[in-house]
Amino acid sequence: MLELLTQTFNASLIAVTQLFLSSVVTSNPWFENLELQYSGVKHEIVCNTKLANSFTETLDDVLLSGENITLHFKFELFTPGEATPIQAKEIINGFRYDKETESYYLFNSETQELERFFTMEAAKDTYISVINLVVVNTDNLSDDREYFLKVTAFLDPIKLDDMSESVNLMLRWASVKPTIISDKFQIQAKAT
Repeated sequence: MLELLTQTFNASLIAVTQLFLSSVVTSNPWFENLELQYSGVKHEIVCNTKLANSFTETLDDVLLSGENITLHFKFELFTPGEATPIQAKEIINGFRYDKETESYYLFNSETQELERFFTMEAAKDTYISVINLVVVNTDNLSDDREYFLKVTAFLDPIKLDDMSESVNLMLRWASVKPTIISDKFQIQAKAT
């Protein structure tokens, strides 16, 4: 009997938690900038970008859950009129709050470094930013063609304690993946 009551309580807790998480206020994040820099010497394009309007109170609560919250940035290089990217790259920023040390940790898949922050604001600012990331190798690109870069961001679902199903964090972003597309550009002639 006690086991049945425990299961019923857990099922009720899960249902209430899902209801709470599904009825939250959402945000509509967007990229506030997209800066591309071309290096003819290194044959690469470097990107800087940042999400804006990314957080709500409920998403902040999820960030404080102690679970690893992953944010993906996907970079795709296209030529106009083509549906398939010429090059693609994806990085993942992982966010985790440690309740014992009251510290925020960020892991970047590109650098493979773990950074520690002591304020949530500093951690969140780094979490939603891409700084000096090499996104395109220009060795095999033509000087006389035009290109553009498409950047998309999305959050992975998470599984919170005492919940049987995952929580879709994209619901916090009105289920829309923020996307920005650069202006068309050409690769400058390479030095000989």
